[in-house]
Amino acid sequence: MLPGLFYKLGLFPSKSQIHEMLHCASDCSDRCSANCLSFGEFCVFSSELKNCYENQTPRPTPLSKISDQNGTRGKLLSTETKSNLKYEVFLGGSCNPTTWRQNIAIPLLKKWRITYYNPQVGHWKPELIELENQAKENAEVLFFVIDNQTRSVASVIEAAHIAGCQKKLILVVKEFQCPGQMILGEPLSEKEFQDLCHGQAILQDVVERQGIPVFDDIHKALECTARLLREGLWPQDLTLKDNAQPVCKAHVQLGDKLIKVYEAFNAMDTSNSGLLGLNDVKMAFRILTNYDLTSEDLDAIIRTKKVNNSMDGNNKADDITVTFDQFCCIVSEFKNKSSNGRCILKSIIVKTANVLNFFILPLFKMMEWIVPRRRIRLASHQHDVYLGGSCDTTSWREDIAIPILRKTGLTFFNPQTNYWSGNRFTPIEATAIDNCRVLLFVITNTCRSLSTMAIAAHYIGLNCKVVLCIQYLPENCIMNFDRLSVGSIKDYNRGRTYLSDLANRENIPVFDEIDEAVQCVVDKCKLNT
Repeated sequence: MLPGLFYKLGLFPSKSQIHEMLHCASDCSDRCSANCLSFGEFCVFSSELKNCYENQTPRPTPLSKISDQNGTRGKLLSTETKSNLKYEVFLGGSCNPTTWRQNIAIPLLKKWRITYYNPQVGHWKPELIELENQAKENAEVLFFVIDNQTRSVASVIEAAHIAGCQKKLILVVKEFQCPGQMILGEPLSEKEFQDLCHGQAILQDVVERQGIPVFDDIHKALECTARLLREGLWPQDLTLKDNAQPVCKAHVQLGDKLIKVYEAFNAMDTSNSGLLGLNDVKMAFRILTNYDLTSEDLDAIIRTKKVNNSMDGNNKADDITVTFDQFCCIVSEFKNKSSNGRCILKSIIVKTANVLNFFILPLFKMMEWIVPRRRIRLASHQHDVYLGGSCDTTSWREDIAIPILRKTGLTFFNPQTNYWSGNRFTPIEATAIDNCRVLLFVITNTCRSLSTMAIAAHYIGLNCKVVLCIQYLPENCIMNFDRLSVGSIKDYNRGRTYLSDLANRENIPVFDEIDEAVQCVVDKCKLNT
């Protein structure tokens, strides 16, 4: 429902942006549910998105990005493939036992006379590796399906890498159903189900962050593929008319905007009543925007309050109080007086009134349970090192990495102590990575680490300074009291091998000992000083 409200306003946030909105709104409110927005919160996010669209807010360049002096961006291989082999579509993604290629994709592509390369063969042999790499490198569109019949570990990593390489990627994700779902004859445990869903969500987030829509229907995705080829478009050009879910400015942080409104409100709410008088509203507004509400603005606020609250016309302005949600509306209405901001709130009200009245607001009223407010930490500073990697049941950061970095005087960002939003890769978290000079990803032998491998592959695709430590899962591996099957260990280790091979092709250092990887990070930081 929430994406549809934004679509009505011509706004197209990504799934991770919406998740960030809900998460930050929950933290800035007295409700424990992160499944809804108040009207004022919706206004803040909508007005910020609209301003970003109008101002064409550029995508930030990661501090870790290597300057592209050799013109290799957009390539999947580090050396140019010399081949005349060229297919229009490369059919990547989940393989056996899936049949989406034979049953759906290939018949339609043949019907449309579109050439394709199918890497799923009955009898595989090593010579096919180079042929597959050539087809992948030279294909005009890379069509990937991440199915829910297999773990698709290597395919998730590969698609995340491609999303960073500025290639034409069409991605279809079939989400896993529930714990206990059978994968190659094996039931998924609760924890593995969560890890696989997290990996799929992270893949969708990094893809949408590049402005690429993600599909859940193979037929619709193939129709869009045909249009890309026919009209020379990019996936970023697809719209709702194409049965795509477009995303625009997916890199923009939105949650921090509400947090700043919340902090300005709290700065003046010294009694913790949740209410501000008009004088305090003026001060909070000045803190937030660095300019004052005019007398006309204040008169408009007073008139609105009197109408909405059926106030007696003789009541004084000093008696008027404003809630945080009302303050959000005031900020959305008056913050951008020099541009088109004054008409944003009216547009929001007109276009979303029916849905807000009959769905969002009643839902909001049902969920007004009291929870303790907690401080939200934002990563606003630059750091030398990003300590990415496995989090569950591991202490490699505290035991190995952080002591070495502190000894050498390097700053670092630890996502384990700044874990805002659970199972999504939000713009706030992506900004934390973008603000680090060298990215360390540690894939330990105690975690499946699918999401970490996907993020690492994506930043390799973005041509960033990455250092990897990859440890393989041992035989008879046990995680959270779950004994991993031989097949699952093979799948997750295959993903590790794929990431390692990818890194080697791109001259990314790979280690199997954490201290050696950290020392490599230190050396890279020293070279840049």
